[in-house]
Amino acid sequence: MSKLTFSGILFLLFTMAAQGQMSSVFQAEHEKNEGVLLVWDYSPARDSIVANIAGAVQNTAQAWIIYYPGTVPYDTTQIRQYLLDHGVDYHNVHFLQAWTETLWIRDFGPFTGYGDFGNGGMERYMLDAGYSAYGRPKDDSIPSQIANYWGMPSVELPLELEGGNILLDGLKYGFASTRLLDQNPDYDEEELTDILEDYFNHQEFILLEELTQTGGGIWGHVDMYIKVVDSETLMVSKYPETVPDFELIESQVEYLAQLNTYFEEPFEILRIPAPPNADGTWPDEQDDEMRTYTNSLTMNDVVVVPSYGLPYYDSVAEAVYREAMPGYTIEMVDSQNLTPLYGAVHCITKEIPQEEMLRIIHRKVVDMQPYDEEMLIYSQCYNETEVDSLFLYYRKNGETEYTKTEMYQVCPQNYGVIPDCDPTDTISYYIEAKTATASTKHPLSAPNGNHTFWFDPSTDIADPDKEAFSVYPNPARESFFVLSPDQKYFRLELRTLDGRLVMSQNISGNRLVERNPQVLPGIYILSRISGDGERKSVKLVLQ
Repeated sequence: MSKLTFSGILFLLFTMAAQGQMSSVFQAEHEKNEGVLLVWDYSPARDSIVANIAGAVQNTAQAWIIYYPGTVPYDTTQIRQYLLDHGVDYHNVHFLQAWTETLWIRDFGPFTGYGDFGNGGMERYMLDAGYSAYGRPKDDSIPSQIANYWGMPSVELPLELEGGNILLDGLKYGFASTRLLDQNPDYDEEELTDILEDYFNHQEFILLEELTQTGGGIWGHVDMYIKVVDSETLMVSKYPETVPDFELIESQVEYLAQLNTYFEEPFEILRIPAPPNADGTWPDEQDDEMRTYTNSLTMNDVVVVPSYGLPYYDSVAEAVYREAMPGYTIEMVDSQNLTPLYGAVHCITKEIPQEEMLRIIHRKVVDMQPYDEEMLIYSQCYNETEVDSLFLYYRKNGETEYTKTEMYQVCPQNYGVIPDCDPTDTISYYIEAKTATASTKHPLSAPNGNHTFWFDPSTDIADPDKEAFSVYPNPARESFFVLSPDQKYFRLELRTLDGRLVMSQNISGNRLVERNPQVLPGIYILSRISGDGERKSVKLVLQ
């Protein structure tokens, strides 16, 4: 196995079942992509949707349109003219010859990740799941067709599943529905999730109970009512109480809200009202139409959201996305001709990550924060080659221009400093990483979008009446003293620089703290949190 580097050496090694020992990474849809795969359906009712999606993303990514080289002309003259007629020029639009039968490439298309195949580093490869139950062998063969066309390695995933039933947060969780158990009867739930966790290299795969009374046909896909906005945020459809699966969906929302993210904090759960059908009713049986706004595509700094010719609901959905994903371009695409077939925008698209793996892992600093005169912003950066530049951009109190400052690349984590903060400041920031051949930002909507926070005046550390808090020795090895003379009980938290909680305990006064042997050497943030929520933090180096 190989180790990847950022600023030297950093990477987590994963196991891929049935392929020997191989490190691999499957990032989330909301991370940096090269482009999106689409299928030309040769149906005027649906071709306009494909054209509109290509037009929506072509300024931020590639759009590869797969066309059928059978009974239709081998050239793409007709398709190109159709695109031009719909305002889509040739910029970043490409064509692939492949044998297909339907346009639902989300379900039968490849999962593209990064793997170590012994060629000197990580490279993109395609994971090919089984899709044999529908009598469409050409669709089933699309991952191998594209892998051969692009010269990528291909790995077989020994499960029957559709891509619309797999959602990844990129760091910890995968989400699917219990429909997978019916599709793979040779495995129980534990065996099935173990395989998914091995192949997608996520810590935990969660099977949510399949919706069987709220439309969407037999598919029961989670992307019809859940969207992973980012690694800390989930969006879930909100239906009226009269919908048969209402209580099931609400119970799942309660369950999801109790999960801790990679950063050991609860997910933020956003709700988005689901629209009614064309006749004003909501679905009440499995074979009914299931309109949804969560079935959207995030492509770099653009989000393509289905619309339904319903001004009120469409405008509310657009507003929810703008609030949830500030700075992103929200493109609404009429999908009225897709949902009667039990799909929408996400179902007919499949993202392809950028050629070189480059990821910024960052716990967002947003909303009210404890005051510090020098605010530290932490991140991790996963990449295959050295990061040429890693910058923090920030601005205060509505300034129009960002201040650009280099982040310190301290293995295994990075940090940047926002100096001279005042307790009354409101600060916006983003992070940018570049190598010789790749780049990414956090958030991807930057500089139009950013993360924004302000200070809780009660935590102004300049106040001489604040209680003392310090740690000794620093750096420390097996143990360290926490010095807090007031003798009150408080919670002690140890977090990585990207915000992941690795230790938490309640103590009081001056106390010797034994280091958990699972906490690796590195730079951490040690926080003292009092009973009224006041937080004071120090940097702790563990050797």
